[in-house]
Amino acid sequence: MTSRTEECLMATQSAPAGITKRRVPLRKPMTPEDLADARVREALGETGRCEWAQRHEGLMRYHDDVWGERPADDSEFFERMLLEIFHAGLSWTLIWNKHQGIRNAYDGFDVNAVAAYGSADIARLLDDPNVIRSERKIVAAIENARTVQEIQDRDGSFQDFLLGLPTSTNAKINALKKTFKFMGPGTSRGFLESTGLVAPPHHDYCFKADRDIWSAA
Repeated sequence: MTSRTEECLMATQSAPAGITKRRVPLRKPMTPEDLADARVREALGETGRCEWAQRHEGLMRYHDDVWGERPADDSEFFERMLLEIFHAGLSWTLIWNKHQGIRNAYDGFDVNAVAAYGSADIARLLDDPNVIRSERKIVAAIENARTVQEIQDRDGSFQDFLLGLPTSTNAKINALKKTFKFMGPGTSRGFLESTGLVAPPHHDYCFKADRDIWSAA
């Protein structure tokens, strides 16, 4: 029986002379084991991850280790929400390059710490070149931290609240938009994809395609 690896190689090597070979899509996404095979990567002309993640090492690490991966706790859920809020209208490369500075400035994304911020903290953040200095986004981050506190008191955890959102993607987006500040449709979708609550749009050839990290939740 021919393996998917062999089928891929045969498809790219069987074109007649003088005819440009084209990549023939496989019926199912390849496994990480397939993509680890250098011959397959060469035959496909791809590196085994989404094209945007190939631009530099920082984006590759974000794609491989963070995007669509299940957060460990409420602090990490909150972190991903804030990063998506800061991302609005800006490039993701800028946000990810600043993410450590943002983490430091926002007390490691500790929900209780950010919820306690006042006017002095807003002034501090507006003067910090290592963060996104938008007053509207800073205020939204603080107000959303307070909302997360209320959710934790009511539902037990931010994660439990998110897992209890309606099934459809649009309903999830609408619920987030109504509950939090600065969480429009694009930002809400980005947050859901970042946390894997909605499947991120990986390319078919990406080693992370068709993964359901919440199936055992």
